[in-house]
Amino acid sequence: MNRLNIRWFLALALLLGACKKQLNVYPTTQEVDGNIITDEKSAVAVLNGVYYRLAAGGADYNGVPSTNWHSTVEETSSQLSGLLSYTFGGGGLDEHKYKATDNVVGVIWNYGYDLVNAANGFLKNIASPGTISASEKTRMIAEAKFLRAFGNTQLLLYYGQFYDTTSAYGIILHDEFVQPDNIYLARATVGAGYDAILGDIEAAIPDLPSMNSSIAYANTWAARLLEARVLINRGTAADYAKVVSITKDIIANSPFSLEGNVKDLFWTNGLGSSEVMLGIQPYSTQNIKWKDYIYYDSYGPNSFMDSLFNGDPRADWQIQTVNSGYGPNVALTKYYPGSINNIAAAAITENNYVFRLTEAYLLEAEAIVASGGSLDDAKGLLKTVMGHAGFTDMSTVDAAATAAELQLLIIAEEMKSFVAEGGQDWFALRRLPFATVQSMLPSIKDKSLMIFPIPDAEIISNSKIKQNPNY
Repeated sequence: MNRLNIRWFLALALLLGACKKQLNVYPTTQEVDGNIITDEKSAVAVLNGVYYRLAAGGADYNGVPSTNWHSTVEETSSQLSGLLSYTFGGGGLDEHKYKATDNVVGVIWNYGYDLVNAANGFLKNIASPGTISASEKTRMIAEAKFLRAFGNTQLLLYYGQFYDTTSAYGIILHDEFVQPDNIYLARATVGAGYDAILGDIEAAIPDLPSMNSSIAYANTWAARLLEARVLINRGTAADYAKVVSITKDIIANSPFSLEGNVKDLFWTNGLGSSEVMLGIQPYSTQNIKWKDYIYYDSYGPNSFMDSLFNGDPRADWQIQTVNSGYGPNVALTKYYPGSINNIAAAAITENNYVFRLTEAYLLEAEAIVASGGSLDDAKGLLKTVMGHAGFTDMSTVDAAATAAELQLLIIAEEMKSFVAEGGQDWFALRRLPFATVQSMLPSIKDKSLMIFPIPDAEIISNSKIKQNPNY
């Protein structure tokens, strides 16, 4: 399907029959534009459609309605960060041999623009109806802007030269619902991309609730953490100072708290954990994530993940040999609390976590080090996260004598904390000096491989867009 069809017919899944916000309602129509929002009920339905895109909603191999965040976001990022491999042999993203013609390079591209266009469709249609209370309309507009910012963040960090704000190789910025006369646009600069994303986040924060009706819906604290994630990747001195300020506020004043033992979050408490700031609510009937990680073991830990987790107490429960549908295999059991011999689907395995409080601690630690701040303060934050992960010996952290040594430990912890989660492992790895990245992943032979090529179908259909260098 070409890009026009993707954006025109699939971008906004409307849940027109829904009277409550609930993600696990299968879409009843794929209308995308027109006089759709007429009252609060239809507005909620359309906004659910935008969240459906956040969740990468769709179906599994057998047509069972499912959220596909894990195959869209988790598996993509953690292959790129070198921690997961395609277990059926070769051709995975961990080899860093991707080309513009590979289907896999379009996964995040389509995901991001589907989400952005869905948000734009909502924002266009919410403007007219006068039957929605002002407060409800204001909140829903804030949610849509947050979701648009999230989609654009994914696009910029995967396809744009995010490390250079002066670069012309940014993303296509759509701030209007896609029509035939505005679909083909040139790339904005990287700096303009950051400005657009941060503008949406800053507009959304004041109007989002501290806690929404469900953890599956945006709140002001998740938006602030997204802001910190964006700023630390832009990486100016002012950005680092703001990251410290934002994360301190989240840690001190948000209603979220770290799980006593992070294992309990993934194996017991799930989306009900006090640490989860925004999560993906799965369908009650799906088991696609369990199949991919456990039954088929399609994507699993590799030797690099083994080495990174050497001596880490999380290795005992996240990397296990499972008697899967294809015999004994080393599997990623981060999300699976069941028997490794008599495997069975577990509902908690299907959960996905977009933002967790752990990220605030680690981003603050990283920003302190990057800005020349107190190494002791950064060490304290890192030790807190490691303590909740089961570490009792902090001698390695204590021994870090330089900012470079401590940065490497913090980045390593970000990679381990967020393996197969929300992309933070890949984003964090790339904030290390490129020589260090290469020493960890020799398959990244050139800096151009730090970002994806623009999908070939996009280049063919849009004469205004330029391909990333060296692709």
